[in-house]
Amino acid sequence: MSRISDVLAKLVLALAWGLLPWATQSAVGADITVGVIAGVSGLGASYGAGIVQGAEMAAREINAAGGINGRQIKLVIADDTTTPARSAIVMRRLITSGVDLIVGGWGSPQVMANMDIAEQAGVPYVVVGATNPAITNPRNRWTFRVIQTDAAMSEHLAQILTRDLRLKRIAVISDSNDYGTGNRDIFLAALDRQGLKPVETQSYQSADKDFSAQLIRIRSAAPEAIAIFGTIPAAPAIMNQARELGLKGRFAGTGGLANELLLSLAPTASNGTVVTTYFSEEVDADADAWAARYRNEFSSGSAPARPVLAAWEYRAITSIVAPCLKKTGAERVPLRDCIAGWRGRVFGVPADLHFDQTGQLVQPSVVVEVRDGDFHLLKSLREPAAEAAGTSAK
Repeated sequence: MSRISDVLAKLVLALAWGLLPWATQSAVGADITVGVIAGVSGLGASYGAGIVQGAEMAAREINAAGGINGRQIKLVIADDTTTPARSAIVMRRLITSGVDLIVGGWGSPQVMANMDIAEQAGVPYVVVGATNPAITNPRNRWTFRVIQTDAAMSEHLAQILTRDLRLKRIAVISDSNDYGTGNRDIFLAALDRQGLKPVETQSYQSADKDFSAQLIRIRSAAPEAIAIFGTIPAAPAIMNQARELGLKGRFAGTGGLANELLLSLAPTASNGTVVTTYFSEEVDADADAWAARYRNEFSSGSAPARPVLAAWEYRAITSIVAPCLKKTGAERVPLRDCIAGWRGRVFGVPADLHFDQTGQLVQPSVVVEVRDGDFHLLKSLREPAAEAAGTSAK
């Protein structure tokens, strides 16, 4: 199985020939082809790297153990360059290439642009990296999501800041894309139900680099916490600039901040940040053991090891997709129905899991804070409210 450096080399070669930015390993004979769509380049590259790494690790281990009913898994890696228009194009190309199913997808704007194509083609699509609530809905027949929605994570974040940390003066700054606005609106509604209004609300564009105008307005409101609903690279830049301007409030956010690059791009400013996220190796011994194997495999590669999203890509393939493929084969309708009815456990999640009627995997939140240069479980909190753990798409 090729490592991520091999994937990137193939992407460069494809671009040199004027092709779409995607690399494939063609299906041969009875091989099972799994499409992996992610932003290997563009603003989401640090997230896409983890998705690809998780897929490569899963496929390598499954194949080394004899495959699935004797059939090997072949990955088809598709780079959507972290742009919605390109994501729709590469989704069509994946489907045209004859993949058996697709596991991947990062960024709500990208997934919302490509999911209808998978729905119309009747190809199972398991989303591992997009959280907008609209992605999972009762009309879907082929789309599933294994990470929590903004509806769960933003709701829970509001509870943490107000109920557990007892903060009242909260400012909000959000990306103006689907991810940022979706999180912001849910978070503000959750604050409103607790009788709180944000002391300041600001927005920005994903590619912005200077946030001083927004942060000066936030500084004048003297917040105790600043909720950032955005991703890399904007989020750490906001943190650094906020500290340079004298802002003292504690940072907080949802899955977009759960990226190891946050720690290196804002090593001091990010300290104390509270994040509702998808994975922590501190949850259980199996998660810790997996993370150690994962880092051992990828730490010397061209892209840094990023376990947060890699964990869900790996778990989706090994714990959900592979057992269904073993049971039903790659015939699409039986495979889809098996995924929809899947129930079980995965490492790093202390609960029995299942998909609801919208295709959303129901699970409790993982809450971490940045401490000593790493993400650590925030152990002082009470158990999350039941509605936060079970909230599905709305």
